[in-house]
Amino acid sequence: MKYVGFIGKILLVLAFGLSLLIVMADDSELASVDPYHPATLLPLVANRLHAVQSYVRDFRVSDLIDTATAGFGERIRHESPPGSPAP
Repeated sequence: MKYVGFIGKILLVLAFGLSLLIVMADDSELASVDPYHPATLLPLVANRLHAVQSYVRDFRVSDLIDTATAGFGERIRHESPPGSPAP
């Protein structure tokens, strides 16, 4: 019985992932999908997966860290003790 629940969870995750890929699609890509022919979903999913892959490949963690910590340097300079030398 626990295998049925496990398979149900896997199907739920796959359905959620597929729906996310469909929601992120352009209108021109959605126009080519026919709900009565499931094979028309394959090119849409392939295009969306390639787009996600290129986004992840171009993503730089160092840029994210620099953006997130940009304000901290300014705050540290303003809150330095009065007797310390200015940087």
